[in-house]
Amino acid sequence: MTTPRRYWIEFDRQEGSDVRLWEGVGVTGFDVPDCLSMVAEMVCDGPLPPVRRITVDISLAEPLPVNRGLGVPVWRGVWYPAVNLGTGPTRDIDRSGAPADYPTPVTESRPKRVSATLGAATTWWDEIPHIAGLLWPLVRMHSAEYCRGTVSSARGLRDACARDQTYGAMVGEALDFMIAWQPTPDEWFDPTGTRFADQQDLDEYLRAFRDYVFGDRPEPIAPPGSEPMSPEEALRLVRRMSGRQG
Repeated sequence: MTTPRRYWIEFDRQEGSDVRLWEGVGVTGFDVPDCLSMVAEMVCDGPLPPVRRITVDISLAEPLPVNRGLGVPVWRGVWYPAVNLGTGPTRDIDRSGAPADYPTPVTESRPKRVSATLGAATTWWDEIPHIAGLLWPLVRMHSAEYCRGTVSSARGLRDACARDQTYGAMVGEALDFMIAWQPTPDEWFDPTGTRFADQQDLDEYLRAFRDYVFGDRPEPIAPPGSEPMSPEEALRLVRRMSGRQG
């Protein structure tokens, strides 16, 4: 079976009554019928409207034409709207709900590099495996703005990686690369805004984070500038930051 790919599907708004489809739908699947069948499961009041455009291998480093948070793009299923946050990765394959007629998918050309999206002066971020789909666990979660919520969010990341081996493998590969690269404190500060005192502290932080998510370490190391956060504050911050995933 082929590897799942990300698709961005746009429908004819004039012939569709489901407002969730108006901005476009992000879905990860094995092919177009696979993706359309999963989208069809969202619609309960009739068939899908005509498909206007399908973009395959859509880059999450390029801003999407949407104004809300995404689900998990590396999971098979609908990630915009964020359906798979509630269902987890879709396992069953049933192409029967897909329309027989749809336009030929086009491949996105010259996607914007992640470093440009992040506003980073250094381009080492572009080299991290799967970085475009993992900005939340690899960058946003460690930012100075979010540092008080990093430890609590790491628990959710650990659980997500345990539930889905594909997602876990991608996060693990990316973290291994970051640890091996040994970014300097300046490279890490740009664009996270989190300043480590020296190279040793940053190396230890990354190793501890990986050992917590995938090993038996009881807690990750809190990033510099963090302090205890109430459950209410953590929930508000997670909701606000999750809208910036991408």
